[in-house]
Amino acid sequence: MRNKNKKSKSNNKITDQVYQEAIKVLQNCVHERGIKASARVRGYPQVWARDSMITLLGASLVQDRIINRALKSSFDTLRKKQTSLGCIPNNVDVRTLGANFQAYTDGGLWFVIGKAVLFEQTRNLAFLKKNYSAIKKILRWYEYQDVDQSGLISMQEATDWEDLFAVRGKGLYVNTLYYWALIKGSKIAKILKDNKNKSLYAQKARNLRLHINKRFWFTKNKDICLIIEDSFGTEFDLRKMHDALGRKLILPQKNILNKSSYYLPYITFRDFGEWFDSFGNMLVILTGIADKKQTKAVLNFIKKHKVASPFPIKAIYPPIRPGEKDWRYYYKFDNLNLPHRYHNGGIWPFLGGFYVAVLVKAGEYRKAEEALLSLALLNKKGKDGQRQFNECFHGVSGKPIGMDEQAWSAGMYIYAYEAVLKKRPPFF
Repeated sequence: MRNKNKKSKSNNKITDQVYQEAIKVLQNCVHERGIKASARVRGYPQVWARDSMITLLGASLVQDRIINRALKSSFDTLRKKQTSLGCIPNNVDVRTLGANFQAYTDGGLWFVIGKAVLFEQTRNLAFLKKNYSAIKKILRWYEYQDVDQSGLISMQEATDWEDLFAVRGKGLYVNTLYYWALIKGSKIAKILKDNKNKSLYAQKARNLRLHINKRFWFTKNKDICLIIEDSFGTEFDLRKMHDALGRKLILPQKNILNKSSYYLPYITFRDFGEWFDSFGNMLVILTGIADKKQTKAVLNFIKKHKVASPFPIKAIYPPIRPGEKDWRYYYKFDNLNLPHRYHNGGIWPFLGGFYVAVLVKAGEYRKAEEALLSLALLNKKGKDGQRQFNECFHGVSGKPIGMDEQAWSAGMYIYAYEAVLKKRPPFF
């Protein structure tokens, strides 16, 4: 039997219809080597680490044997290309089995999270044991990314999910993802009676949570010197504005966003991003790093600046423009990252699924239902009028500008649907 899909149960015909359509898209993304990022021939014929595991959050909730088998195959395909040091590839081409490591930062973290989630759904202990050696190597590899022993991992520019964007240094998204992976890794170690690593991962997670809130959380009353990295062991002389070696501090310029409270997108040597990173800010809420007061502040920011309008949700706000410090010449290539496009303020349906889950987590159930309907209408929009579940949309016009039939757009819609239905975000 191909599937035993449960009937959708909401009171909205549109959200129910899109739920069923999302399952069809996932079925079209199935390959013997895993879940492809896109069902389209001209889309993405690879098993991407982040895409497949984000897709898994929703796809694992669907009672479909073929989809579930493809999810398991994704782990096998990625694990076989793991480096000797533990790094999981960004993606593996299903046609050639060639591995790509260019945007290396988050793939391994999603592998760990995805494996824990799939076990929660299947209780397949044998498959968990099969992947545990790879999981330990992954988490060991990320220990080496804490290059200055600050408790936070570092990344090169444009190496996380925003693989054509100027996030660098210590990113909010990747460090929050690391926290979640450590939590999941500790639970896996407990199940497999590995008490040493269970304690190690849990302790690292506790420390990381403290560092994220100390370094990334911005309020108008917070001293900028507490954010700027100058090797975290250095003490600042706040009266003279010099570091321990007598070097004068040149502080970044405050922009209008600093009148609000939110988590900064990245911090690096004496600098930090001053724009709002939607994915990172949503993950700190879902993982519990943010408290209720911080959660409220982030949601107020999204509302005030219409980050989830016209559809949920824009990748960043505001978009980076030429002449600003985070503008890069490569944003112009194929007009991909011009303002309001792609990573630079474009609307991403998979992020919209996380936004719906955040509203559920915050107890904003009616707003979550409204956001789910908006996300459903977004996913119905396709380039040719027939296809749907597009990759991304223009941040102002809402016009589809990516590839249709994206696995993570479909998977995260299912996830959002289930979160609204159950009034809790699964797996957090």
